[in-house]
Formats: sequence, structure tokens, C-alpha cells
Amino acid sequence: MKAFTTTAKLPKEFYVLTATSITLFLATQTTQPILSLYIIQKGATTLELGIIISLLSFVAIAAKIPLGMLAERIGRWPIIPVVAIGQTISLLLYSIAPNYTWFYPIRIFHALILAAFAPTALAIAQDLAPPNKRGTTMGTFLTSIGVAATFGPFLCIFLVNYVNYSQLFQLASVIPLIGLVPLLLVRRESSYVSTHEETSLLGSLKAIFSSRNMLVLSYLRLTFSFANAFFITLFAVHAEKNLFLTSSLIALFFGIKGITNMLSRIPSGKLADRVGCKWPIILAFTLLTIAFLTISETDNVYLLVFSMAVYGVAHGMRAVTEWSMLGECAPSEAGNVATAYLSTMFNVGAALGAVVAGALSIIFNIQIIFKLASVIIFSGVFAVNLIKKSQTSTITKCTHRQ
Repeated sequence: MKAFTTTAKLPKEFYVLTATSITLFLATQTTQPILSLYIIQKGATTLELGIIISLLSFVAIAAKIPLGMLAERIGRWPIIPVVAIGQTISLLLYSIAPNYTWFYPIRIFHALILAAFAPTALAIAQDLAPPNKRGTTMGTFLTSIGVAATFGPFLCIFLVNYVNYSQLFQLASVIPLIGLVPLLLVRRESSYVSTHEETSLLGSLKAIFSSRNMLVLSYLRLTFSFANAFFITLFAVHAEKNLFLTSSLIALFFGIKGITNMLSRIPSGKLADRVGCKWPIILAFTLLTIAFLTISETDNVYLLVFSMAVYGVAHGMRAVTEWSMLGECAPSEAGNVATAYLSTMFNVGAALGAVVAGALSIIFNIQIIFKLASVIIFSGVFAVNLIKKSQTSTITKCTHRQ
């Protein structure tokens, strides 16, 4: 791995990776506010909607670790342009689906594309992080998701006034191709090479499952992604059918969530570097609990705006702090499998959450389902205290292992 001093600046590859990530996530976030509505428009029930949404996560569960290992063999950087092209193809396929049954194979293909990107990009970003600046570096990189989560919904708001849902997917398909330009130009000039010791998959997984801290971190990822899947699957449906809101206003809520998500990431990383990861995670899960409870109770637009803002802050804080903790919690012998594993845990929760959300919507109203999500999220506050301070300095300070 390339050596850094504590005052080293991030290399240009880091900023190219971040810019490319913005375009990939922007394409997804531009269509996410209307995805559930689009699938239902094509004839799906809420149960079928939950299954279709969950497919992306179920496929990713099986694919992320093998794809992560493949990236280690053939090189990480070549994966990124392949993902950008695949993202474009996926969005075009969404746009031409004649009915909801087409979404099943499309989601599987889309899942494979995104599963190849997430662990690879995160591993590259962690490699490029200077010592003692892991929280700040990961906060900066993960801001790419926040930027996309901010501008994507607002772009959606603008476009839905002029195009239908199918045309929106077609326009969004152009965005990932934009990210190819700096990626291809800069990487040709780069001399940076990332190297890692070979570690067997079985040995890496054994080390991960033997670590109490990794298991707690896995639980935190699972609880958030499970509850977050309730929101992604059902909020747009709830807002349209129960609150009688327009598609533009629904997209606006996603945009507000994205703004606070983006703005919270770099400060959260700096906070984790300064005071440690425990209290930022406790705060994040507490705020998420408040957000879900408020969403479940109110039909007031201003309170919904407040809830979305709180949700975004907590989401960004949680993401940055968890990835910062990984630098300390992950056993050294786990290698890059730890990154793919932790990313996969998010997909496990998201897949189960989407299916459960669809099933519960048959029995309960959506407000009750969101209350259940708040209880699930709040359990994470107690789980953080199970992390062993003796195994890692993450509880007191998120620093990079030397």
C-alpha cells in the first residue's frame, strides 16, 4: 500500500474516484423517488413491489464477496468503468419494461453491477486514506453519495414536470457515462498501485466471525438497512396514497434528506477522528428513531420536512462512523473481504426489510410499520455498548492502524 504521512494530501485518484461515484449514485438517486410508483404503475401490488425492491439486495448478498475477490485478482480500477457502463444499461432496461414482471431480471442485472462497485470503491478509498485521517477521508468519499442524494431528487423534481417515468430513466442513463471521462483520462497518467497480501476466503471469514466487534458492527448495519428498506419501499406509496402528495413534493422530501445527508458526512468524519465513534453512532441511531416516529405520526408537511432533515443527518453520520470503525474493528488477516462482508450485511438487511415491508403492508397500515422500524433502529443504541474497548481504540478514537 502506498505510504502516507499524517499531513499527506489525498492523491488525485481519490478525487477521480469520488467524482465517478457521484455520477453513478446520481443516476440512481434521480430515479429512486419515483421507482416504487413506477413499478406499481406497471401493475405490481405492494407485496410484489417489496419483492422486486428486495431483489437488488438479495443478489448483492451472494455476489459482493465473490466480485470483491475477483477485483483483487484482475485489479480494482478496471471494475469502475465496467460498472459505469452497466449502470447506464440497467437504467435503459428499466425505461423499456412493458410490465412489472420485467423488473425481476432487470433488478438482478442491476444488482450485479452495483455489487461490483460498492466494495471495490470503498476498498480503494480506504487504501488512499492517510494515517490518522480515516474518518475524514471516508467522510469525504462518502459525501459523493450525499451529493447524489441531494441533487438527484431535485433533478427528479424538475424532470417529472416535463417527462414521464420511462423517459426519466432514459435521461438518467446518460449520467454514469459522464463519470467515465475523468476516470479514463486521469487513470492513464497514474502510477499508483495498490498491493495486498493474499488471504483465503475461509480464513478471512473465520477471523471476521471470531471478532465480537465485527459482529456488533454487522448488527448495526443490519438494523439500519432493515428499517431503511421500510422507508425506501413504502414512503412514496404512503405519501401519495395517505398524504395525497404529488410526485414532485415526494421527490422534494428525498432532496431535503439528501442535503442534510451530504452536509453531515465530512463533519461526522472529523468528529469521529476527534472524539471517537461510539457517541456519533449512538446519536445517529437516536435521531433515526425520532425521524421514524415523527414520519409515522404526522401528516404535517413542515414536520415531514423536519423528519427528512433529521433522517439525512443521522444517515450520513452513521455511514461515515461505521466505515471509520471498520478500520479498527476488522481483523488484519481479514483483508479486503472485511469491506465486502460489511457491505454485504447492509444488503442482507435491505433485502429482508423490503420483503417484510411488502408483507406487513398487507396486514398493517404503513404508519404502524414505520413505528416498528423505529423500535428496530433504537436497539442499535444498546448494541454499540457491546463493543470491546480492549480490542480496538475505535471506542475512544477512530484512528488508522499503523
